[in-house]
Amino acid sequence: MATLYVRDLSEEALTELKIRAARNRQSLQAYARTLLEQEAATPSLDDVVARIRERVTARLSTDDVLDEVDRGRRRE
Repeated sequence: MATLYVRDLSEEALTELKIRAARNRQSLQAYARTLLEQEAATPSLDDVVARIRERVTARLSTDDVLDEVDRGRRRE
């Protein structure tokens, strides 16, 4: 396990984190660890966008898109 020190945290932020930890019946250390682990487990926006692009690209080829456009033109 690694150790992380946080410097220059405002008193207001520290007080709020202590209150939230107490409300969750956790120590400040346990509460902060939970927040950091949740953040680390959450995919970044760039990762989510890349996954969406992969799915869209995998499903629709350029030919598929052009075929759909042609079908739409024929219906009009």
